[in-house]
Amino acid sequence: MNAEEYIKNTAQFMKVLHLLKAPDFVSLINLLFGIIAIFLSFSGAYGAAAACLLVAAAADGVDGYVARKTSSGPLGSHLDSLIDAVSFGVAPAVIVYCMSESLLASVSGFVYAACGILRLARYNAFPTKNPVYSGIPITGGAVFIALAIILNLNLERTGFVSAYAAEILILFIFVLSVLMISTIPYSKVMKKGTFMLLIVLFVGTIASVFLENTGVILFPLALSVLMLIYLMSPLVGLIRKKEGIEI
Repeated sequence: MNAEEYIKNTAQFMKVLHLLKAPDFVSLINLLFGIIAIFLSFSGAYGAAAACLLVAAAADGVDGYVARKTSSGPLGSHLDSLIDAVSFGVAPAVIVYCMSESLLASVSGFVYAACGILRLARYNAFPTKNPVYSGIPITGGAVFIALAIILNLNLERTGFVSAYAAEILILFIFVLSVLMISTIPYSKVMKKGTFMLLIVLFVGTIASVFLENTGVILFPLALSVLMLIYLMSPLVGLIRKKEGIEI
């Protein structure tokens, strides 16, 4: 490569960097921890890999908040979706496969990643400003998987028998896959208070992976309860709506 080509390539690289805005750099943190989660799963560090998924999910939430407070660049939405496909589609699938290394795990991993990417593609193809998601967000699916792994790890440390078998986790993944491509309405987390509470629970849950303290299990337990409430929230809304119609 001669000097002229080097200067030209450098200029093109700097042009790409110039397109990046503050939310995009937060999105790249999401990508970093998604890739680290994949690497850790290959080495058998499943708890640490699940913790990285939660860090990536937190970064995904923060980049949306930053985008609302600042200006977003032309790459924003495209970059966010591509990174989400890696961190919340591929990474969870790889972790689950590495934990089991069975045919069923590989099938469930493919189905989960495919449904997650289809959900992202649908969201991009039919953008909306409605305060609800159509189907559970792919980030939420990844958080559920990470929580299942971390909670099981903490329960084993406290002397309990494993909370679930690998087959149960795989079945749960199939359920999440269906929910992602469904049209079931899920509310967006918009309130600052709720967002801050989730950040605190995320930090505590991540810390529970690395701290040998039985008290920290309260964080993944509390976060699991909140996520289960969120998972069942459309059913509660449907029941209330039905009761309102009957009255």
